[in-house]
Amino acid sequence: MSGRPFTLLSAEAPTAEGAGRATFCINEPTEAAAFVRTLVQSKAMVTRIFNNDQLRAPDNAPIARTAPLASGDEVSLQLVPTHAPGPMTAAPVTVLYQDPFLLAVDKPTGLLVHGDGTAAQTLTARVQGHLVRQGSAAVPQALHRLDVETSGIVLFSLAEETQPAFDALIAGDGLTKRYYAVIEGTLPKSRDTWLTIDAPIARDRHDARRMRVGRTGKPSVTLVRTLGVKGGRSLLEVELGTGRRHQIRVHLAHLGYPLVGDTLYGGVRDPQGLHLHAHEVRLTHPVTGERLSICAPLPEQLVTFGGNIARTGIPR
Repeated sequence: MSGRPFTLLSAEAPTAEGAGRATFCINEPTEAAAFVRTLVQSKAMVTRIFNNDQLRAPDNAPIARTAPLASGDEVSLQLVPTHAPGPMTAAPVTVLYQDPFLLAVDKPTGLLVHGDGTAAQTLTARVQGHLVRQGSAAVPQALHRLDVETSGIVLFSLAEETQPAFDALIAGDGLTKRYYAVIEGTLPKSRDTWLTIDAPIARDRHDARRMRVGRTGKPSVTLVRTLGVKGGRSLLEVELGTGRRHQIRVHLAHLGYPLVGDTLYGGVRDPQGLHLHAHEVRLTHPVTGERLSICAPLPEQLVTFGGNIARTGIPR
């Protein structure tokens, strides 16, 4: 890709038979260590890669960290999992995007992303089972979380070598998330215009399950606009300016509009559960340079608002 110091030419995930491999073309003169550092965004990972001779020339000879790389050179990075696969299940997952570095899946409501010390099923175990059935030896690591009650997109790193690059992307606000939420009533002056909620969020000292708006909290910004109103309920489009625990739920409850089904923050109980769905993530892939927009389909509790969503031109 133009303007990038390297271009990914091909990539294969690791299997039980051996390491995976990602092959790059160098686009500008550099040193081997500088190329790897730009790719993986972690000094510790750079050290691991060269200590294990994971950067190879076309003849498979190891490349030293001080070796010069010329424009047009091809190099390969071996992808070697160092962790054993975790628990896995045969339950299916809905895959929205997959390459040897990144996997996006659609999490149903009521499913944990990670284990909590109980025997409860997890999305991570389902993803591990999916990879094993594909013949991949990759060990997935969730790059972010969704509350157990929230449905929608969860991203997983599939290569240990490039996970720090995704972590840096997220830490640097390079990941944009868009949600749909349903509230009782209507927000004032937010129909087709964005309302900014700028209020710090802290832990609730009286209930460990909850967060709250408070002066001692971390800066938190949420953008919301109303897409439609039906049956006394409003469908909101939500974008996060920050990523605090329970941020959308806390901010809307603070305004007096808790989400439908969010009994923790004062919402009305609903048989379909919490009406909050992570619909889209947008990012520039740190390995391929591709600009990605990944969308999850509407869950059952939002289908009634499908017409409002379609009229906005938002992908369903």
